[in-house]
Amino acid sequence: MMEPGYADRGHIMAVEFDRKIIIYWWMMANIGLLTSVIGIILMPIWIPFGWLVHQKQYEHMSGALTDRSINMRMGWLFKKQQNIPLDKLTDVSIHEGPILNAFGVVRMQFETAGAAPFILTGVKNSDQFRDLVLQQRDSLVSTTQKSATSDDSGNVLVEIRDILQEISAKISNEE
Repeated sequence: MMEPGYADRGHIMAVEFDRKIIIYWWMMANIGLLTSVIGIILMPIWIPFGWLVHQKQYEHMSGALTDRSINMRMGWLFKKQQNIPLDKLTDVSIHEGPILNAFGVVRMQFETAGAAPFILTGVKNSDQFRDLVLQQRDSLVSTTQKSATSDDSGNVLVEIRDILQEISAKISNEE
C-alpha cells in the first residue's frame, strides 16, 4: 500500500457523492445538445455513450477533508487533483434550485481568498460536510493565530536582546 502524500495526511472525513449526479450530468448534457443542430445530430450517439462516460466520471471522483485542506480528485480521461487550503477558505455555500431539486442533488461552492470558486455538485450530507469544513477551518485559523502571535513576539524580543548584547560586547571590546 502506498504511503499517503503530504496533502492526504490528517484525514477527517471522506466526501461522498450521490449517484443521482450521473442522471443530472447526463440530462444536462442532453439538454445542451438539444440547443444546437449539430447536437441534435449527435444525440443518438451520445445518449448511450454519454451515460457510460458519466458513470466513469462518477467512479473516479473522490474527496476528503483533512486537518489542513479539502482534497478533491476527479476525472476519468482527464484527471484533476485540487487541494483547497482551509486557512484560505472564506466561505462554503450550498445552492439548491428547481433543476437541482428535481434531480435530488445540491451544489456546493467553496470560495477562497484570491482564487475562483471551486464547485462540487452531488455531495451527500452537504450540510454536515459544510459545517465540519467550517469548524475545521475556524479551529485551524484560531490555533495558527494564537501560536503565531505568542511565539513570534517572544522570539523577536529574544533576537533583539541577543543582537543588542552582541553590539554591546563589540563596543566594549573596541574601547
